[in-house]
Amino acid sequence: MEAQLREIIGEALRRRHGYGLMEGKIKPVHIANALLREEHQLVGRMTDLKNLMAATASKETPEDRLDAARRMLERNKERWGRLGEETDLRRSVLMTRVLPLLRTILATDGAAFGKSPEFSSFSSPTALTVTGDPSDEQAGAFVHRLWGQPARLRLLDILRDLTMPDKELSKVDDLTAVLVPLTDGTNPRRRPDRDIFQVDEVERSEVEQCLRDAAGDLAAYEDKVLPNPMATLQRVVLLASMSVFFHAATRARETAGLPRRVLLIDASNSRASAVAEASETGVTAIFSDAREYMARTLTDALAASEVSGAAGGRWADDPERAMVEVFRVGLKGGKAGPNLKELIDALDELRESDAEVEIELPRRLVGLLDSSGGRSLDGFVRLLGLRCGLLYPQQKNPQKRLVPMDRTLEVLVASTFDLSGRPLEYRDFLDALYERWRIVVGGRLEDAQILATAGTPVSSADLTENSERFLSRLQGLGLARKMADSVAVVGLMENNDAG
Repeated sequence: MEAQLREIIGEALRRRHGYGLMEGKIKPVHIANALLREEHQLVGRMTDLKNLMAATASKETPEDRLDAARRMLERNKERWGRLGEETDLRRSVLMTRVLPLLRTILATDGAAFGKSPEFSSFSSPTALTVTGDPSDEQAGAFVHRLWGQPARLRLLDILRDLTMPDKELSKVDDLTAVLVPLTDGTNPRRRPDRDIFQVDEVERSEVEQCLRDAAGDLAAYEDKVLPNPMATLQRVVLLASMSVFFHAATRARETAGLPRRVLLIDASNSRASAVAEASETGVTAIFSDAREYMARTLTDALAASEVSGAAGGRWADDPERAMVEVFRVGLKGGKAGPNLKELIDALDELRESDAEVEIELPRRLVGLLDSSGGRSLDGFVRLLGLRCGLLYPQQKNPQKRLVPMDRTLEVLVASTFDLSGRPLEYRDFLDALYERWRIVVGGRLEDAQILATAGTPVSSADLTENSERFLSRLQGLGLARKMADSVAVVGLMENNDAG
């Protein structure tokens, strides 16, 4: 039943929001690959790269790996110079060091595997190595629409200029210069026959507008510090991934017309602190929201069934029939309905306790979904938050807090206000951080009341200390400074090396 539940809820969420929200395999590198594919409308021709992957695939036999290396050399032996002239290829530097090193570089983000680029996303700064990997489940296309409609944002132009496939070698970064010889140009991307990710909603939501504004501010920052293209590309991809995280984490509340959750950055350096506990409670709340949203989505599917369409009918009057019908309609190819044992057991328990089936049954069914591998909305949010560097700890401990890594914190600040302009007083920056991201750190008088209202009370003293620690982190990154009059400002300080 778990697979069918995931399929039905996942299809509904994709139709509503335009990208998949029920798989935990997504990583920033997947979003980057798809974002470049959308922007340039191409994929790379990578015959040599395919041979390289086959020559370094751990599951291939030694003979198959050697054959792949020979095919690569036969295509263009001059390209490899002396490396291609070694007589004993099996023990050559090319085979034992160079090719494994290139594969390690391409797989830095853990998304390149097997012997073919087709389902891999490479850690690469050039569109020449873009693949058709569908692992992002249209999240890259979602970000591209977010930044490109209704008006194209400058950040897309920056991304395009950094990753153009036809750059002169004298103008590319070192990594691109290494990878270009492994490519054969590009092909136009192939679009699917039908768009299964057709979005039901077209109106820009409040959260989506905040995310567009964030991209606008990061673009201004990148125009200011553009001399380091690799760092710029990393920040653009990180904001794209953070945008997917915040969008996914707010679907439950925004679609229900409820105010966004407030998140508290934990700068306490202590798991046992009141601040850490409140931060954890806030993050846990967005996971709970996600599970409630899945239950609501399942309820909507049941309410649209023929059982509900009957005169005066409600799906809860005949839940067994409604579930079988929805599962048959919701699955591709008209597959048969699920084994109803788990459903019947759940129904019996609910009826014995006089619970309201219409509300509690969808929740009970969603409870069958295992989120540990990320294959649910709450698992998707949790794993993407970790991979963006927003959530901590990175280990399998399910309890997470908002503790941004340094690079993530830099992007968070640069996408909160125009960091390239005049510095903001620290208090004004905290106002902007709350307005854009609904994030607090404790440096404002109202933060204590906001957290108390959210059910996570923290003393003013603890919040003040947390704010001071957070300000120190910003100073360490070159993004804040305490002035002689004890006033702190946030901005692009002169000693900040943005690369």
